Amino acid sequence: MKLVAFVKKDILVALSYRFRLLLDLAGSLVSLLILYFIGRTFTTAISPYLQPYGNDFFSYVLVGIATANFVTVGLSALADEIRSAQVQGTLEFLLATPTSIYTILIGSTLWSFISSFISAAGLLTLGAIFLDFHVSLNAVLFSLLILLLTFIAFLAIGMLSASFVIIFKQGNPIEYIFGWSSFLLGSVIFPVEVLPRPFQLIAQILPISHAVRALRGLLLAEYTVGDVLSSMINLCIFILVLAPVGGLFLRFAVNRAKRDGNLVQY
Repeated sequence: MKLVAFVKKDILVALSYRFRLLLDLAGSLVSLLILYFIGRTFTTAISPYLQPYGNDFFSYVLVGIATANFVTVGLSALADEIRSAQVQGTLEFLLATPTSIYTILIGSTLWSFISSFISAAGLLTLGAIFLDFHVSLNAVLFSLLILLLTFIAFLAIGMLSASFVIIFKQGNPIEYIFGWSSFLLGSVIFPVEVLPRPFQLIAQILPISHAVRALRGLLLAEYTVGDVLSSMINLCIFILVLAPVGGLFLRFAVNRAKRDGNLVQY
């Protein structure tokens, strides 16, 4: 299977840089400790926004950061892969093969999502084992479903992002718009309820808002599937709307670049 071949290739590349893996692990541990001590700072504070989650700021932020790391890959992986292929001069050769452009791009970025998922799961696991991060294990299976929907949603956004890179080479407004708005309005670090009402309304159209809300509810507040069903439906609606749009834009960008003869320019 072609997708498996892409993932195998990327795994072999990653394993060939073992020191990089150690540095990434060290960075994750430092980030985890920073979040933990920030949480300890606010241990005695009572916030109505954190009460559904046991008033535990560390757990609240940890789930948000783990989700945001996963989302960041979705925003940038496709665009970064295309940019790298342009610079290396391999993009035109890949697109000249009988393999679908979607298979090429998804296969080239699949390991990024897998490694990001492993990293997010690792953060949550380390937090649960060593840093008093309490999680409902019964909700883990449904949490994986939420992450799958989040992956597909941001893959659709990533196709729009990749389209801009193919056409304009540098300058990617999609990554900036969804990247900054996701961190500011997605309840990653602080509840969106503390922001003015117009920002709260904008947050409702961001997929990360629904993903983080559902994951926090399942993992921290022992929500049932029925409690997070609305968030899952919103993610599905986002996918149904944006996935076809992202696919069409990506196809248009490739065809235009081929027509103009600047597919491999960078």
